[in-house]
Amino acid sequence: MPTIIYPPSIPWNWMFQRPQQLLGQFSASGQTVLYEDLGKFPQPKIRNLSPTLLLCQGIPAMTIPHARPRILWLTVPSHINYIDYYSPDLVIYDAVDEPKEEFASWALYYPTILERAELIFCSSQSIYDYFSMRHPHVYLVPNGVDYVHFSPAPSYRPSDLPSGKPIVGYSGAIAPWVDWELLEVAIRENPSLNFVFIGALFQLNKFPLNFKNVFYLGLKPYHKLPAYLHHFDIGLIPFLQTEMTKGCNPIKLYEYYATGIKVLGTPLPELLTIPKINLESNPQLFALRLRILLEAKDSSKSERMAYAQANDWSERSGRALQTILSRQIEMK
Repeated sequence: MPTIIYPPSIPWNWMFQRPQQLLGQFSASGQTVLYEDLGKFPQPKIRNLSPTLLLCQGIPAMTIPHARPRILWLTVPSHINYIDYYSPDLVIYDAVDEPKEEFASWALYYPTILERAELIFCSSQSIYDYFSMRHPHVYLVPNGVDYVHFSPAPSYRPSDLPSGKPIVGYSGAIAPWVDWELLEVAIRENPSLNFVFIGALFQLNKFPLNFKNVFYLGLKPYHKLPAYLHHFDIGLIPFLQTEMTKGCNPIKLYEYYATGIKVLGTPLPELLTIPKINLESNPQLFALRLRILLEAKDSSKSERMAYAQANDWSERSGRALQTILSRQIEMK
């Protein structure tokens, strides 16, 4: 079995995202994963999250004896410069965002990625379209959801959720690519609704909204997140439509759907083909759609949940792992 190394990129216990999900799934299927945690660790240690998933906290993965072939899994473009240090048998770049706007600095590293990565996975169609014209081994692997984690109804209601009004919720990065002006209109025109935001601040110094019916609850541990989402009446994906967000395949879409809640978003390219989703870009119509969705009978919950189940991370990881093993055979 190969050993997969992930250089320090995302703290394991920060927002649980694509790297943690896919690498955790690889581990569950028997691959050894050495995840180099990001952060300061006064007492360096190795945390065995499972027999095949080791969290390296302040201890380099290369100091841990492990079997080859050694696979280097990269999601931060600048880490392509670490290849010589890790001396891998296979380099994989997992492309998750467009190198535009907030991530414009990534473009500098793309020529080296194209030259040195043996495999490129892409989370969205636009990212795939870019790389597939420039590299011979590019594969589309969209985001997904841990359906078993999100779908069961919770046994409790989180105490910090507001009460007395329907909840319109957002879960994810509190970031510049959220359409805050659209949200201001939606919030101002819907005083009878509570708007709840969950997630970490990203490239923002403070939470940007200040209304009586808005509640920013901060970042929640992954194991507690389903209890919050299940108490949302509507889940939001209110992203700006930019060159960067055209490549966004929002994980929150799958997590919302796994809980069965209705979803209202802006018409991102990756959302246009999603069944039973509601999309609107005009702020006033977005505000109106919220009220309509809350009043309308919901006959599509089972279809949304079925869609989420079909897009589980286990399916994504299996697809990626099959590609990895096939590529290794080709390279022998």
